[in-house]
This record gives sequence, structure tokens and C-alpha cells, in this order.
Amino acid sequence: MLQKFKVQNYRNFRDEFVWDLSNVKNYEFHENLVPGGILKNAIVYGENASGKSNLGYAMMDLLLHLTDTSHNVLKQRRHYMNLDGNDRLVRFEYVFCFDSNILTYYYEKEEPEKVLREKITINHREVLSADQGCEAKVSLKGTEQLNLELWDGSISLVKYVARNTVPDKSDADSRTFLQFVQFVERMLWFSSAEGSCYAGYCNRIGSIGKNLVEMDAVEELQEFLHDFGIDVKLTVGEDEEDKNLYCIHKNKAVLFQDVWSSGTRALAFLFLWYLQMKEMSFVFIDEFDAFYHYELAEAVVRKLVSLEAQIIFTSHNTDLISNELLRPDCYFELKDNQISSFADRTVKALRQAHNIQKMYKAGAFDEK
Repeated sequence: MLQKFKVQNYRNFRDEFVWDLSNVKNYEFHENLVPGGILKNAIVYGENASGKSNLGYAMMDLLLHLTDTSHNVLKQRRHYMNLDGNDRLVRFEYVFCFDSNILTYYYEKEEPEKVLREKITINHREVLSADQGCEAKVSLKGTEQLNLELWDGSISLVKYVARNTVPDKSDADSRTFLQFVQFVERMLWFSSAEGSCYAGYCNRIGSIGKNLVEMDAVEELQEFLHDFGIDVKLTVGEDEEDKNLYCIHKNKAVLFQDVWSSGTRALAFLFLWYLQMKEMSFVFIDEFDAFYHYELAEAVVRKLVSLEAQIIFTSHNTDLISNELLRPDCYFELKDNQISSFADRTVKALRQAHNIQKMYKAGAFDEK
């Protein structure tokens, strides 16, 4: 799981921004949300332009140079660096925990897809390092025959090692490295608010409907929508190009995407990824409830937090702030380029019976 994230000089994050997902409290409820002492789920709040979306882009930045999956939505973001200073380097650091082993991945960039320096440590021991113009080093069992002279710096050294070696799984460090690579390959960012955009995990081409038809998931989608109070009869039909998703309206088949509401489209897009979330490691859903009624938003959170994937949401919906849904150390406020949980924003001892939504609106979680 991702345990801690740091970024500096990226977009609005001029100074070092730190999010420690292992900063959890000793609440005796919803303990399933903090397996191993790391937050599995969180909802991030913040005013408009506070940086919630940029946080998501920053956390998924490593996809740009470590994976071959779709990341156009990340690459097309303008002004990669912060505009306020003269610093020409963007710095990232990720701390992961795999089977009690701590892997830290640090790198520096000047542009989205070009890594200048990178380093991996496992349990504080350096196992990989690279610096443009300097010698690259790898000390993982199973990589001894790797010809580092062929590495020209055009791709990340981490990616070069992962693509050209078979690290020895019997060795703890090599096994942790492989877990890291697999974790990154199973990360996903998506947003319905930006027109059903996504980055990571896989390369999907075509409409939502066509993808669901190809996955033979039409009946499942119909049941999924029914669970959220949307009763519709779905079927497979032929459009001008191929099979597509249709709905039955007054005994007539209509292309579903031509008649669905914004909320239904958002749910169908969510369902497309929900089908695959059992295979995912980390999911960041930006403004996940932009088109949802507040009751629907709560139902969606309840459904997703039951999964094993580490899932982060951003929202403006304060009706989600409830100890019945999550817990105070799972709710965060992003303000002035700093992030802190509700539990850390008050000196008051919070209990499960507290109405934390009412407290939030009353300003109880202003900086203490």
C-alpha cells in the first residue's frame, strides 16, 4: 500500500507537500479502513482551486515514466512546474509498504516524461540509483547479468530493470521491488467531471457502452444501476460500426448513451472500472460525485470501500462526512497547500457518536 507521498515544485505545490497515510488514530470503529496502520480509504475536501485535482495528478505522476498505459490526461496538463519560483526541478517521493517491507521511490524531473534522477531504497538500503550523466547502479538478485551500458537514460532505470530482468523472488528485496512494479501497473486515476477521463491500469479504446458490451457485462450493469435506484432495461444492439449498448424505451431500442443522464453516464463509467477494481492496487477518483445525488454518493462510497484496493476520493459533498461511513482520520482538508485529517485539526477527542458533519460546518476542524 502507499504509506506516504511527497511532492515539491509541482503545479500549485511550490513547497514540499507531504501526505502521511500512516498517520492514523486509535479509533475502535471501522478498523477495516486502516489495515496494517495505513489508510485504505480517504475523502479529500477543499475549496475550489485548493489543489485537489493537482494532488491526484501528482500522486499518479510515476505512471508517466513507469508504465505504458494511457496517461494522456496527465501528460496534457500545462505548467508542470510551479510558476512562483526559480527552481527547475520537480521532486517526488513515494513510500510503500509491502509485507512489512518499506520501499521508498524518489525521483526528479524537469518535464513530465523525462526522469533526471531516481533512487529506490528498501528498508533504508539503496538498491537502485540513476543520475543522468552518472553511473547507474542496481543491486537486486536476478539483475546481475543486466547490461547497464545499454541503458541510455531515455527511459526510467526502474522501467529498464523491470522490462529486462527477472528479479529473484526468493530474495526479499527483489520480491519487494516486483511488488512495487506490479502495484504501479495496477494504479488508476479517473474522473467523470472531466468527461470520463482516466489514466493508468490499461488502455481502453471506445465508448463506455462498447467496452461494457465487449466485457459481456450488460446484465451486470443493469443490476448495478438498479441497486442505485435506476431501473432501465438494457440490451446489446448494432450501431453503424459495431455492437453497442442500447436501452429499451416503449418497446424500442435506443442507443443508451443518447438518452442517459449525466449521473447515469457517471455511474456507467464507474461500473466499467468497478468490474476491474479487484485487480487494482490504488485508485484516485477526482470529484467522483460531481453528478450524483447526495444519497447516491454515499451508496457509491459504501460499495467501493468494501473492496481491497486503496481508494482516494475528492468531493465537495459534506453529507458524506459521517462516522457511520468512514472515521475522522479518513476525512481530509486540503488548504494552503497542506493536508490534514479532521482528527488532526481539533484538540477535541472525537468519538463515533459525534456528528462530525455538523462540527465541520461549525468550524470545529479549523487549524488548531
